[in-house]
Amino acid sequence: VRCLCVACALPCVVCVACVQLAAIMNCSKHERHTRNYDYMEGGDVRIRQLFSRTQWFLSIDDGGNITGTQDPTNCYSILEIRTVSEGGILAIKGVKSQYYICMNKAGQLQAKRLYTDNCNFKEVFLENYFNAYSSVKWTKNGKQMFIALSQKGRPVRGKKTRRENVASHFIPMQCREEAGRID
Repeated sequence: VRCLCVACALPCVVCVACVQLAAIMNCSKHERHTRNYDYMEGGDVRIRQLFSRTQWFLSIDDGGNITGTQDPTNCYSILEIRTVSEGGILAIKGVKSQYYICMNKAGQLQAKRLYTDNCNFKEVFLENYFNAYSSVKWTKNGKQMFIALSQKGRPVRGKKTRRENVASHFIPMQCREEAGRID
């Protein structure tokens, strides 16, 4: 890999997130990569792991706890990202736990068995090739509230998040073979 990371401007082999990003994007060419936006039209389902720029995989366990895990083979980090309407409006659901990620009015992430409009998030594409996920329903003083994981892998309350915060940046990664098996 011989390109510079768009996130930290270091050679891609330096940081774990950049190596993962390079693997996803086949970072062997010195050109800007294009994204496929076809899934934003509605009805698309993607099975992914959301890898945070804080080095955690977003996970939802059987008890409905939303946390980060550093184990890429953790079956609770496999998520179904479903387009629910045009313009990149998504619902995120744990494949094994069958819980949706939702956000309440106070900006707290919650896991719910039943899908509601609190479970809708807008996927925001950032210039650094990461994505951010903001609540469609809730804002705080007119500012968007994002899904975010702290440096310790804990959910950050939405009202403390911003689009620019590293904690709210994620890479949707295809699942590894070992992680693809759900018991």
